[in-house]
Amino acid sequence: MLKKHKKKQDEISIFDNIPNIKDKILPDSYKENKDYIYLGFNNYYRSFVITIYPDKIYIGWLQELVYIGNINISIKIVPASDVAVVNQLTKKLVQTQAEYAIYEKQGNISHTPELERMIKDLSELRGLIQTNQDKLFFVSIFISLTCESLEELNEKTKILEAEVNKKSAMIRVLSFRQNEGMKEILPINLSFIKNFERNMISGSVATLLPIANPNVSHNVGVFLGNNYYTGAPVYLNSFIGPPQLPNQHIFICGTSGAGKSVALKVISERNILTYGSSAFFIDVEGEYSKIVKALGGKVIKIEQGKTTGINPFELEKDIKGNKEFLNILDKISDIRVLMSTICRNYMGRSLSSTEITEIEIIVRQLYDERNISTSVDSLYEQNKRFTSKRIKKKMPTLTDFQNKLTKRNKCPELAELLIPFLNGGSLGLFDCESSIFSNDDIVSFDLSEIKDEFTKLYASFVILTWTWQKFILKNKEKKKIVVCDEAWIFLKYKESGDFLANVARRGRKFNVSLLIGSQFMDEFLNCDERKSNNKYMCNSFLV
Repeated sequence: MLKKHKKKQDEISIFDNIPNIKDKILPDSYKENKDYIYLGFNNYYRSFVITIYPDKIYIGWLQELVYIGNINISIKIVPASDVAVVNQLTKKLVQTQAEYAIYEKQGNISHTPELERMIKDLSELRGLIQTNQDKLFFVSIFISLTCESLEELNEKTKILEAEVNKKSAMIRVLSFRQNEGMKEILPINLSFIKNFERNMISGSVATLLPIANPNVSHNVGVFLGNNYYTGAPVYLNSFIGPPQLPNQHIFICGTSGAGKSVALKVISERNILTYGSSAFFIDVEGEYSKIVKALGGKVIKIEQGKTTGINPFELEKDIKGNKEFLNILDKISDIRVLMSTICRNYMGRSLSSTEITEIEIIVRQLYDERNISTSVDSLYEQNKRFTSKRIKKKMPTLTDFQNKLTKRNKCPELAELLIPFLNGGSLGLFDCESSIFSNDDIVSFDLSEIKDEFTKLYASFVILTWTWQKFILKNKEKKKIVVCDEAWIFLKYKESGDFLANVARRGRKFNVSLLIGSQFMDEFLNCDERKSNNKYMCNSFLV
């Protein structure tokens, strides 16, 4: 007997105690109840099946279900035989046509519209399947919940049912069939429950898989916060470029108090601190002064009746390829647009052809009189003292422009209109020599003291032009941010809207990210003149 027992011990395999797949998935305890399964160690499990589907489904329509937590979704998809489907569709089509003929003969029009729609749908579907343009599938969707207590399981069941009902669908607990329901969830590719299949065409099946990924984040960038559903950190790198982002511009939309200004501050501040980006703010409401000062930047307060130190006629070198030059043509365009803005909003009309011609002639004369050409060297006085420091020539001002316009006497209405915009007038903000320099990396123009909407528009337009010349064109390789909150003020007007679009379109070449905040999406979408331009400003990021 001892020898026999020893022999059995010797025959035991060294692999006998290695757990297999079955051992790994089987619970330590298992008790099936009417509508749930107890799996031991505070694990309560419940299986469901979708019994009614919405009439119209969309990509990711099951997405919200995964946020409930500890949920599994099993989607069974079985292709149907094309021959069988065509035969069944033909049979159903013939029946529907016969029913339609009966109702039509009886003069019963209450059912005929619905039958006409069914006939059309059946005919189209049959044609698509016959020509291999579409396929039919049988789909069933099973769902399971796992919770730590029966109370939690019941509570999440109510939440799940409510979420499904929101989608015009219906879900039911697999009462007395929880065991089969669990098997349906397991990845074993077997079917245990029938009669819950729903026929779907390819397009509808595509909306089921895959379930959308709720994590939207770049691998690196500024930290924005945590994903509400997953808790994962969210990073934004507006300069990441294609294919992740077509451009680096950001548009944030929200009602008053929704937090769009906070979002703009967070994005700009963290860009400055993370990447050392330069930043420029057009602060309509005076909300950015504190953060700019805290970051070591400069706040320039714009007040009505006081000159700002910005001259619209100031010229700065532009860059085309590797060549530096003075873009007088662009300056003529800037002045023309500025005059158009004034004319449109004060006289309710566009510039006449004579006025456009006169503006170009006078601007050219103003620079010619100072011997300023497209050459960068012409911008400076001739160095007679043999010093390394070059002295910049005095630029023409709005007063010089208005005097010439008056003397030529071809546009008296426009010349008279410009009087309030001269130094000493209520709108004489920019009739001066330039005294503001762009040495600071962080600059904010505070417009909060200006209450008149047009004056804010006028000031913002001139400031944006200054920004382009002094801020954007310099240091092409350096990351730069231009923040324009309450942009609806500018987008109401064609000229300022077009200018922002131009900054957005050309800014990418100069490593500029335009950050725009507005309360009203309609300001971007409703104006036909700006629809094509606005896409450049809002195709990166939308909140």
